[in-house]
Amino acid sequence: MTKEKRLEIGLFVMRLSIGIFFLALILQNFLTTQPSYLLVFFAAVLLIVFLSGLDKKFSYAGLIGIQLASAVSMYNVILDPLQLNYILFWTHIPVIGALIGLFLLREHDQFLAFNQKGNKNSSNSDKCYWQYQQRILDILSSLSHRTGEFSVYVKEIVNGVGELINVDFSVITICQEGFIQILASNIKIGEDNGNHSLHGKLTGTVIETGQSLVVEDTKTSKEYGQAPAGCRAYLGIPLRTSQGKVIGTICCFHHTPRRFSVQEVAIVELFAERAATAIDNHQLYQQQKEFNQILKTEVNTKTEELRAAQAQLVEQERLAAIGEFAASIIHEIRNPFSTIKLVLEYFNKLDLSFEVKKRLILAVDEAKRLEKLLAEILLYAKPQILEVSEIDLNQCIQKVLDLQRNVPGIINKHIKFYPAITAPKIQGDEDKVKQVLINIIQNACEAVGSGEKVELQVSTNLKKKEVYIKVSNGGEPIPPENLPLLTQPFFSTKYSGTGLGLAITKRIVEAHNGEFLIESNTEIGTLVTVKLPII
Repeated sequence: MTKEKRLEIGLFVMRLSIGIFFLALILQNFLTTQPSYLLVFFAAVLLIVFLSGLDKKFSYAGLIGIQLASAVSMYNVILDPLQLNYILFWTHIPVIGALIGLFLLREHDQFLAFNQKGNKNSSNSDKCYWQYQQRILDILSSLSHRTGEFSVYVKEIVNGVGELINVDFSVITICQEGFIQILASNIKIGEDNGNHSLHGKLTGTVIETGQSLVVEDTKTSKEYGQAPAGCRAYLGIPLRTSQGKVIGTICCFHHTPRRFSVQEVAIVELFAERAATAIDNHQLYQQQKEFNQILKTEVNTKTEELRAAQAQLVEQERLAAIGEFAASIIHEIRNPFSTIKLVLEYFNKLDLSFEVKKRLILAVDEAKRLEKLLAEILLYAKPQILEVSEIDLNQCIQKVLDLQRNVPGIINKHIKFYPAITAPKIQGDEDKVKQVLINIIQNACEAVGSGEKVELQVSTNLKKKEVYIKVSNGGEPIPPENLPLLTQPFFSTKYSGTGLGLAITKRIVEAHNGEFLIESNTEIGTLVTVKLPII
């Protein structure tokens, strides 16, 4: 029940009791043989005054004194039931009781003036207490509606703690892998606000024990090690998550020794709960954000892989259609072309004039070139069917080099071979692998002059399980705009080239789950790299 409510009840009881007293006085006067109308009038006036509440301006202590004096002076009448005023004087008792209760509930008493100063101080103290409680509620209410950055939120928490318990400075720290990192402070700390060792520190004790720590004077409490410079009083509260894990602290420092009350510790513990929840949620948010980023990257990667696979599938379907069409066209062309070629070869054996012979030789050469083109078109267009076996690349390359060194156009070139230290082995079609090697070696030798060097190096990457075949030459570099076109069908910079050699080579490498790369510049010349998986 509030103080105002108790005072209201006391006033009501007092008025009722005094009203009964004066009413009894009036009745008693009429019962006497000689009634006093002056007394009746006086009693009626007093009855109206007290019942109307005008008695608030009277001194409660004075009324109590008058009642007690009257009761003591007439005690013999009160105790004698034969007296005429017996009933009247018993009414002194409820009146005295009501006045005593009202006196205890008074705000101030006009008669007892010395109480006024004390009551005023008490009122001011109550007012400050309620203002303090209201400020706590205001700060907590502002923290209940988090909007904005995490750093601003924890900054508001340390500012609120510093204001409510009146300390010189306070900080929020987080513990990660044995080190403390300061998240927020209500003062500017400076550059050295990074990680600090927990050993021998007051904050380290709070984190290790998981309990609040109050140190009234750090100079007399040596068991916690060396205190920070300028810190004489310390209050540390652990930040504990809902799972019970201690993740940091709220630390309050004061430049002079002081005591921290139970209420102040409770206030900081309340703010520590808010800070722990905010930090825990922030860490979960960051983890979720990182996971989302990883997931986004993985989705993008898989999407690109899917697009590449889809493009490859479309390309395979396109090539299959082209292959089927090319096979039928070549079949139709080959029969009459064979007849034409046989006729040309027959005439070439006859004894003809020089001019006719010259033109006939040109026709035969073109027929052979056309025959080669038809064969390469057919080879490029049809699906790559592999006869897989285990291949030792060092030995396979050596066999190819032994055959190619006697080929015209290569015989006067110097080929330097650097085999892998450990013999790399792959699963593949040996004939097709040899076709790849022959093609890139011949192209490299054609790009350099007589007596110049071509290097062939084999290396492995055991972590990636890959083998690299690199063929390099120091010839004229390929123009950058031509590099992406080299593996396109029918693109060639050679007069007699069909433009299908590197395109077929790339298809064979990709059929072996490998990668075909071409680099060319003035520094390294031209470098062709074939990547293949090893077993």
